[in-house]
Amino acid sequence: MRPLGYQALIQRYQLQVPPLDQVFLLSPKTGIAKHIVAADGTERIEIPRNRYAESDDLASVIAFALKRERLNLTVLAALFEHEEPLAAIQRWLTESPTSSYSRLAAFLAKWLADARFEFTLPAGAPRVRVLDAKQYITGPEETDTQFGVVNNLLGTRAFCPLVRLTDQLKTLLGKSLREKVTKAIAALDPEVLARAIDYLYLAETRSTYSIEKEVPSAQRAEKFRRLLESAGEPGRLTEEQLCNWQNSIISEYVAEASYRTTQNWLSRSGRLRNVADFIPPAPAHVGSMMDGVAKLAQMGAENVIDPAVAATCAAFGLVFVHPFRDGNGRLHRFLLHHILRQAGYTPPGVVLPLSARMLSSLEIYSRLLKAYSQPRTALLDYVLDDESQTILIRSHQPWWLYASFDATALCEFILACIEECVEQDLAHEVKYLQAYDSAVARLEAWLDLPQPKLSLLIRLVAQGHGEISQRKRKIFEELPPEILAKAESIIADEFGEYLDTQPRGD
Repeated sequence: MRPLGYQALIQRYQLQVPPLDQVFLLSPKTGIAKHIVAADGTERIEIPRNRYAESDDLASVIAFALKRERLNLTVLAALFEHEEPLAAIQRWLTESPTSSYSRLAAFLAKWLADARFEFTLPAGAPRVRVLDAKQYITGPEETDTQFGVVNNLLGTRAFCPLVRLTDQLKTLLGKSLREKVTKAIAALDPEVLARAIDYLYLAETRSTYSIEKEVPSAQRAEKFRRLLESAGEPGRLTEEQLCNWQNSIISEYVAEASYRTTQNWLSRSGRLRNVADFIPPAPAHVGSMMDGVAKLAQMGAENVIDPAVAATCAAFGLVFVHPFRDGNGRLHRFLLHHILRQAGYTPPGVVLPLSARMLSSLEIYSRLLKAYSQPRTALLDYVLDDESQTILIRSHQPWWLYASFDATALCEFILACIEECVEQDLAHEVKYLQAYDSAVARLEAWLDLPQPKLSLLIRLVAQGHGEISQRKRKIFEELPPEILAKAESIIADEFGEYLDTQPRGD
């Protein structure tokens, strides 16, 4: 079968780009198109020869990609480094000056590669939008008067995520999660809410370190909690602001006063491994990419687009750019909270335990990160020294390799996490506190234990799903067995509804 559209362009010009998630092929058979989805989610669409008039004309190949396929700015930016496609677009404009696709191709070449074309927009030529608002989340509109093209992309040339309106994403966006957060918080007794929020801050702090397999000292945990509490303060995202945040949560000896000026990389520890798991953008591109991240963050803060979508794109953008040597992961997760709170998506002082949700779905979270990092790193020729202290990139490391990515699955994941935080985590913590208070009231009426030990008893019974483990019983050796059994029964009774929602341990 012969490749069509983007895949044909990749093969024709040997473009060094990440593999396509969706490939169109021309089948020698007749009939109807076949849509095949592999186990890894990649798609293969076979167009029968009676449904498409194949042409090797370059304009026709580009037109197919723009008309039939998902917009791929990475492939187009790589393509426009070649003179032949630009010359073909010039001829296309001359022959079909009112064509939406000739003008769209020319605009994208101009936007991505600073290409220049001899062209004057004919009177009455219809405007054409880069993104179809029925298929994509779109940004503010800006018209290119030369080509009559309306740029409604979410980002800048240096940083431009794309978010498709899949059925799953539309469903999540239609659930009015923002209103659910507000209603859930407003419905709580202020004293219960304050205690629940205290726990949620603790859970978020612990989880953001656990994702990185770290156990922070009490001082480091407190620093991150203070940063979380400050989330949502007014102001645009700047290099100075990000440096201040980074410095507040890492050790002094790795504090940074600016974005990185050297190439960094991520790798797992291992004897003589010398393999990079992710090589972020070259330092020369960090500033412009982070400017794009900041623009998207502001769009979310100002509710120009859905704040959860903007927060996701900006936060994952930060970790993909990796502007610092250390602390990027924690900053990326913090940025989600910051933008959501700036936008009023979460009320002041309230934190959703998003990191805890990511930790519980760590396989999915890791897979989403690798979907960006692995195919890009695989295209680079590099050498790590024997001690993995320095890296030499021997191949081309273009800006466009990193600038654009499909953020659809990332947005679906974060919106699902937000929903679970509201409908499960917050509700579960409130149930826990209500059960705790009821258990304390019943136990204090007859059981004489110091408050700290009473709290420990309740916590251990709840953790044990209604009973204390044999190993922990010796903590309460002063209590006769029948008294301890009665206390267990009361606690299990009060925590019954809460325990029904919790997984039972082994």
